[in-house]
Amino acid sequence: MIPGLERYFSILDGKATAKYLIAKCTPATPEKTLEKMWEVHAGIKATFQKMLEKNKVSDEIPDYSYLDLKIDILKKMLKNCAFCERRCGINRYKTAGYCGCKVESYYSSEFLHLGEEPELIPSHTIFFNRCTFSCVYCQNYDIVLAHTGNPAMPERLAEAIFRRSLQGSRNVNFVGGNPDQHAHTILMVMKASSVNLPMVWNSNMYHSKELAEIIEDVVDVFLADFRYGNNTCAKRLSNVNNYWEVVTRNFKSAYENSEMIIRHLILPGHLECCSEPILRWIADNLGQSVRFNLMFQYYPTYKAYEYPDISRRLTYEEKKRSIELVERYGLINVIR
Repeated sequence: MIPGLERYFSILDGKATAKYLIAKCTPATPEKTLEKMWEVHAGIKATFQKMLEKNKVSDEIPDYSYLDLKIDILKKMLKNCAFCERRCGINRYKTAGYCGCKVESYYSSEFLHLGEEPELIPSHTIFFNRCTFSCVYCQNYDIVLAHTGNPAMPERLAEAIFRRSLQGSRNVNFVGGNPDQHAHTILMVMKASSVNLPMVWNSNMYHSKELAEIIEDVVDVFLADFRYGNNTCAKRLSNVNNYWEVVTRNFKSAYENSEMIIRHLILPGHLECCSEPILRWIADNLGQSVRFNLMFQYYPTYKAYEYPDISRRLTYEEKKRSIELVERYGLINVIR
C-alpha cells in the first residue's frame, strides 16, 4: 500500500466506498434559504463523517441527500459567486464571472489518460473549459480560453464514467482549465453516477472556504498544483491576489479531509523565490510522506515570451538543483 493513498487503493480493491456515494446515502432535509442550507449542512456533516469512518452505505438512496443539499447550496451560490477566492460576486445566471463561466458548463474532451501519476493511470480525465487563473504561460490555453465546447450534461457524463470504468479507469479526474468554477455541474455528475471509483479534483487550490466545505466531502484525492512560493510571482504571472495565504490554507484543509498528490511545475528562474519556499512549507506543514510530483514539463507558450524570466526552457542545472532541494527537505518524488 502506497503511504498517503491508502483509502484510494482501498476503493480500487473494493474494500472502501467512494465518498460521493456515501454522501448520496446520507439523508438531509431541503431548505429554501442559503443561510438555512448551511445550517443543515453543518449539522449533517458529523453524521456523514461517522458513515465515512464506518464505510457505511445503504442500498436505499434517500429522497433528499447530503449530496443534493450540496448541489442546492452551490446553485444558490451562483447568484453571488464565491466559488474561488476572487469572490467576484457575479450572478452567473445572468453574467459570466472572472473565470468566463456562466451557469452552463462545457468540457473539451474526456478520455483515458495514460500520462498522469503512476498511481492514477489509466485516469478518466474530463477536461472542463475556463479557469480562475490567468497564467501567462498557460499550457492549456486552448481549453482555458474556449467559450464553449461539449455541453456538460450530467447524465451523459455519468454514462461516460460508467463506460470508461468498463475500459479500466482507476478514477474520475476532473480537470481543465480548473474544476472549481464547474463544481455545481460536477456534483450533479456525481449524483447521476453510481460507480465505486475515487473522485479526483485536479485543482489550482485557489477555491474559497465555502467551496472547500462542499467538495472535501466528495473528493477522494486532490491532485493539487502548488505554483508559487510568494504573492508577487503569483500576481505577476497568474493575476491572483493573496495566493500564498489562500492555497496554504486550502492545502492544510484538503490534507486533513482527503488524500492528496501535490504537483509543482518548476518555472525557469524561480527556484529560490518559488520552489524552495514551497518544498520547505510542505515538509514543515504536511510532512515528508505526502505524495509529491516535481514536474519538468514547462515550456514557454501563450504569452510567456513577453516575460524574459520564463521565456525559455529549464536548464540541466535547474533540474539538478530542484531534485537536490526535494532531497534536502526529505520529500519523496512520485516520479523517480
